[in-house]
Amino acid sequence: MALSHHRERHNRVLELPEIISGALVLFVLLWIVFFQPAGNDDPQQHFIRGSYMMLCGLVWFNAAAVLAHFARELSFRRVPGRLLWVQVAVVAASAALFALPFAGHFHVWLEWVQAGCCLCIGGFAAIRFFLRRRAHRQSIVRGHATWWSPAVSFFTYMLALVFISTLVMLTPGATHHPISLTEALFSCASATSITGLDCVNMAQTFTTPGKVVLLIDIQVGAVGVMTFTYMVLLMLGRRLAVRDSMTMSSVLDQQGVNMRLLLKTVFSVTLVTELVGAVFLYFLWRGAAGIPQEQLIGYAVFHAVSAFCNAGITLFPDGMSHPGVQGCFGVQGVMITMMLVGTLGFGVYLEALQRLRRRMAHKFLPRRWSTHSWLVLRVTLAVLVLGTLGFSLLGLLEPCAHAASAHNVWEALWNSVSRSAGFNLTDIGAYGPVYKMFMCVMMFVGGNPAGTGGGVFAPVLCLCLLEIWRVLRGQQDVEMHGRRIARATVERAMATVVLSIFLIVLATMLLLLLEPKIAADPQGPFKMLFMEVSAYTTTGFDLGVAPQLSPLSRCIVSLSMLFGRVGMFTFMLIFIKQKDPAPLRHPETRLPLN
Repeated sequence: MALSHHRERHNRVLELPEIISGALVLFVLLWIVFFQPAGNDDPQQHFIRGSYMMLCGLVWFNAAAVLAHFARELSFRRVPGRLLWVQVAVVAASAALFALPFAGHFHVWLEWVQAGCCLCIGGFAAIRFFLRRRAHRQSIVRGHATWWSPAVSFFTYMLALVFISTLVMLTPGATHHPISLTEALFSCASATSITGLDCVNMAQTFTTPGKVVLLIDIQVGAVGVMTFTYMVLLMLGRRLAVRDSMTMSSVLDQQGVNMRLLLKTVFSVTLVTELVGAVFLYFLWRGAAGIPQEQLIGYAVFHAVSAFCNAGITLFPDGMSHPGVQGCFGVQGVMITMMLVGTLGFGVYLEALQRLRRRMAHKFLPRRWSTHSWLVLRVTLAVLVLGTLGFSLLGLLEPCAHAASAHNVWEALWNSVSRSAGFNLTDIGAYGPVYKMFMCVMMFVGGNPAGTGGGVFAPVLCLCLLEIWRVLRGQQDVEMHGRRIARATVERAMATVVLSIFLIVLATMLLLLLEPKIAADPQGPFKMLFMEVSAYTTTGFDLGVAPQLSPLSRCIVSLSMLFGRVGMFTFMLIFIKQKDPAPLRHPETRLPLN
């Protein structure tokens, strides 16, 4: 039984790269066939295209994943199934066929055979996907669901939304002029992960249907694809099954709450906040110069959604430095309020609404708020105050291109709130290096759990600081609000921060290797680090590096944005299965650390 479970767990880990790479192969093939302009029919010219090179890499990666799966089956002395044998033969032939052009063999018939192989690879990915889903449903019936965890579901649905949106963005009606595959992928990943980074000017590139697709990506990506789906089911009168409630509890990290009430809270808070914000923006922009009055409702709705979701995407070509925003403090006040409302998190609103309902019904009202809401409110206020003071002092003391004035305090408040949104009133590159470094720290802190903000979350960083203080003081537990914080919660917070720093540093070094021109610039490494921090924390601030990236670098940054939205700790749980505590423990020993 133990060997069978061990084999099954390894198969699950190896099948996920097969499914994802197979889906990507099919996606790139469809783009090459239907959306890429046919400028030259010469096979050799087709071979040197970047899209073809990307397809080659995906096919070879899929072949490596399938062969690893096959070798793993043999290592367990188990006869592989018929499907796996056929899959190995197809991927081996596909890898060989895609290697022929590199040996100088260019034939017209080769493209048709390669296309057929790609269709087979995509078909195998779909078969693996549905087989694994069926196995998961059977395991639920038996009471021990294993593979299709909430982390896998969340990440898979995010990828599916990005790929579908990318295909739509490549159609002629979505853009004013043709864009490349990586530009469309980068834009859709930025919108779905509510980041706001752009390699093209979104306001000038996308048409009205394209902007509607971006708006849908922002809205669905902010509340989560699965959350949005279950909200629609509740609106249609469907009930949540027990496994659905367990899935949502894991995705939103809200244990011990009524998922039906939480989803209703998410829907009501999102709808009311965005509707009120859109109404305010509509009347503030009514008759304003530089605002298209014939599209005023669309502009108000889009920016209300983008502000609440902390997406950082705007319809103005010059961003928030547009006179309709930069010169109107009322608009800025509405945007700040909506960003704050989205950052707090839906768990706090659920508790606030429950307390209000009990007070109106004259029922017993607990004097104490939950530790989560207590911590979120205080940490958010502390970050807001410290961030405003820090930005104000650095804006006044550090030499920069901005003139020192009282307006710097307001901009400091704006940047402190926008640390997880990415809206900038002025050019951030004009500030000094310390100001920009402090902004990196603020972006890393981010918002709060179960909210629309990014970053590693302020409560997580607060728990790490309290853990360090506990170690220095020699205390046994982390305590706050008259409660002892669970050891597993503290350890997860520490792991989240460490994994996040590791990914940011690793991605920055990889991007610098792929972009030698940017690395050669004296300010290039810092600009690249700034952009990677902004991408992983789903903020959207940039120092002008994103438009200069190569197609491969754009793909890496797109993955960083998606990893940041899912959460690095959650993403690692896709491949690593947590074990139950062992009944026996090894003897303790101490190691020198100084």
